[in-house]
Amino acid sequence: MEVRVGPDTEDTFDDTFWDGLHCVVNALDNIQARLYVDSRCVWFGKPLLESGTLGTKANVQVILPKLTQSYGDSQDPPEESIPLCTVKHFPNAIEHTIEWAREAFEQMFVETPREGNSFLGDPTSYLQKLSTTGSGTSQLQRLKSIKHIIEKRTGPFDAFVEYAVFEFQEKFHDSIVQLLYTFPLEHVTAEGTKFWSGPKRPPAPIKFDANDDLHLDFVVAAANLYAATLKAPENRDRAMLKSLAAKVKIEDFKPKEMKIKADDKDTTAEGCMDDDEAVRRLSTEMSQKLKTLQVKADLQPAEFEKDDDSNFHIHFIAAAANLRARNYKIPEADFHKVKMTAGKIIPAIATTTAMATGLVSAELLKVVNYGERKVEDFKNAFVTLALPLWVFSEPLPPVKTVSKEHDPIVMGPVKARPEGFTSWDKVECNLGDATLQEFLDFLTDEVQVEVMIMSSGNACLYNAYVPAHKKRLKEKITSLWETITKQTLSPKKSYLTLEVSASDLDDGVDVVIPTVKFQFR
Repeated sequence: MEVRVGPDTEDTFDDTFWDGLHCVVNALDNIQARLYVDSRCVWFGKPLLESGTLGTKANVQVILPKLTQSYGDSQDPPEESIPLCTVKHFPNAIEHTIEWAREAFEQMFVETPREGNSFLGDPTSYLQKLSTTGSGTSQLQRLKSIKHIIEKRTGPFDAFVEYAVFEFQEKFHDSIVQLLYTFPLEHVTAEGTKFWSGPKRPPAPIKFDANDDLHLDFVVAAANLYAATLKAPENRDRAMLKSLAAKVKIEDFKPKEMKIKADDKDTTAEGCMDDDEAVRRLSTEMSQKLKTLQVKADLQPAEFEKDDDSNFHIHFIAAAANLRARNYKIPEADFHKVKMTAGKIIPAIATTTAMATGLVSAELLKVVNYGERKVEDFKNAFVTLALPLWVFSEPLPPVKTVSKEHDPIVMGPVKARPEGFTSWDKVECNLGDATLQEFLDFLTDEVQVEVMIMSSGNACLYNAYVPAHKKRLKEKITSLWETITKQTLSPKKSYLTLEVSASDLDDGVDVVIPTVKFQFR
């Protein structure tokens, strides 16, 4: 079935679908989908064989109902990241400049349109919130970007090219001039050593030249991405864009007294004191201007897509990364290298895939009659062909929820009911299409708890601490769910998944219980 598996396709992959499976074998390429399929297998009590490859590395995890951990019970260690100061001010490898370019794409064509829509939707609220976030310098940058979008959105393509040239000037000339003004080439640290030494490469600013192909690559990509943000037609005529770019007048840049972090341990707040006043002036100006402009909040944020070479996403990142590499005298990278790095593409290796498939198949043969087998018969695998390293281990038992004399979150004792329940357990409630009061009474009788808060997903259906929620007691849970989520229950849906926060009937101590399966049909 060529349908995406997720919460939005539960009409297709419904109860009948999951109940009809004996087991699930995953071959997925992202964590979100893995977690979703894992949650379905836990809910419906199905064995799951989870596997993954990363270059020469592979792993296989066996997940058995009530016997082992689920995929969601453990987390992979976080990926190593490049220090922020290295990316922002002191790159020394092409990977650093590609990371910087990827963040520039996100800031210019994803975050700025979103911020623009927030501003246009409610300018007063946006400006109040802005004043409490980040430094004056970052606030000023966000406001300038939004102001430019609002003023130029109906202009000809010349305006988009002008925007691209100004961004070139700011990123590859002005910011470098500013950095060298704050840390001159002869700058010495407090310890008496040269500041620009070791991994800190002294940069050099680049002046825009429409005749330079790399400069033009940046302008073409940035102008077209900007046009896409404003839902304007694209323009791929390089000769025309070159002519337009050459006509853009660039103002001379005068560096300011600024504070810039020298490394990630530095607690200095980056920015310029004068920018706070500039933010106040610009906020007032934009508030007044918006009163005379009838502008809809319909800017289109980009969704990064590495595999479509016609959308200018990788073209922009490649041009920006190589220009920044040129700033810092770092060897430049070809388009393919940039695409691989920015898209976090690690080539699939046929031998690794074949080996993972073989390991999964061996476990699948055991799953066929797993009711007759012990958990120690199954094996998780962790393999690195490059070393080569082969590690096999028994699947871990599921994580148990137990009572605690002191829980750091609730700052007191917590009871688990039943003691030692796992993610495989659930409270079955077969009352039919019951009211909220009937459901609360059921939990009082069956589990001996008083419900304080009840939710389904992100929707809070009942909160005992809110007096107005007492009116909900006579309502049916299904109609409450539809009212609060503004969705209609599918005819194929026969139950709701409910999470409950409760306390003990006798002593009022907080009680943790499994997820409740509320069967209304």
